[in-house]
Amino acid sequence: MNQSDDSKIATKLGESVASLSKERLHRLKKCPKLASLHSIYEALGSLLESEHSYLAQIAELIGRDPPLTSRLLKLVNSVFYSTDQPCTNIEEATLAAGLDQISELILSTPIIEDLQNLQTEDSALNWTEFWRHSIATAILTREIYSLTTPNHSGDSDYIAGLIHNIGKIIIALVFPDEFNEISISRSTNTPKELEAEVEMFGADHAVLGAYYLKRHKLPSEIIESTLYHNNPVNAVLHPRLTASVQVAYNLAHAAGLPGIEQKEHMSWEEIELLDGWRILFDDESTACFAKNSLEPTLDRLRFFLSSMI
Repeated sequence: MNQSDDSKIATKLGESVASLSKERLHRLKKCPKLASLHSIYEALGSLLESEHSYLAQIAELIGRDPPLTSRLLKLVNSVFYSTDQPCTNIEEATLAAGLDQISELILSTPIIEDLQNLQTEDSALNWTEFWRHSIATAILTREIYSLTTPNHSGDSDYIAGLIHNIGKIIIALVFPDEFNEISISRSTNTPKELEAEVEMFGADHAVLGAYYLKRHKLPSEIIESTLYHNNPVNAVLHPRLTASVQVAYNLAHAAGLPGIEQKEHMSWEEIELLDGWRILFDDESTACFAKNSLEPTLDRLRFFLSSMI
C-alpha cells in the first residue's frame, strides 16, 4: 500500500468509526488476529507463482498439511474419480486438480480451519454456510474481475471476495451478545440490516471489517473493497474490484449460497440493476458476454463447494 492510498483509506475509516464509543473501539482493537498464513502456505504460494513449479514439490508441501491434504483428496475424488477407485496419491491429486484450484484451496483452507471453532453446538448461525458463501463469492469475484481486468495478476481479487464479510466475524468474536441479538432478528433487507448494525455498534460490519484489516496492514484494495462492498459507487481507489465483490456476493445468493443471510435470491434482472454491475458492464454487449460467461460457474459452484467444506 503506497502512502497516498494509505492516507485516503485512513481518512475514510477515521470518518466511519468516529461514532464508535471508546469502549467499543477498545474492544475492537483487542480482537485477535485471524487466519494468519503459516509458512507452508507462503511456501506453496511462492512455488505456484514460480515459472518453474514442479508438481512433486507442490505435492510434497501439501502432504505436510493434513487439512489441505484432506480437502484436496475430497475435491479430486468428488470431481474426477469414481467412488470405487478413489485417489489416495497426493501428487496424482495435485495433477488432477490443477494449479488454479490448488491456489484456491491454499487461500481458503487456513481461514476455514482457524474459524471452525465458531461452529459450536449453541452457535446462533451456521458458520459452514457462511464459508460456503464466502468461497463462492471469492471464486465469482475472480471470474468477474478477470472479465474487465484481463491482465490482472495476484490473488487480491480472490481474497477480496473471500473476506468481504469479515466484519460479521469480528462482531461475533468481539460483541457476541449483540451479534446473537442481531442474528435472531436478521432482516432479509440489506439496508435495514446495516441500519440495525449502525444503531447497535455505531458502524456496520463493512466498516468494522475494513478497520480490522487496516490495523493488520492488508493492501488498500482489500480494505476498500471490504469497506464499500455494499456501495461500490463510493470506492475511489479500486472501484472495479469493489464492484466485482458486490456482484459476486449477490450472484452467490442467486446460486443458492446465501451464507448466514436471509436475503431472497436475486434474479439476473435484479443483478443487472446493481451499481456494481453498471460500473463493470456499461453496455449491452459486454453485459451479455459477462452473463453468458458466468452462468456455467453458477451451475457448478454448489457441487464444487461441497468438496471444499
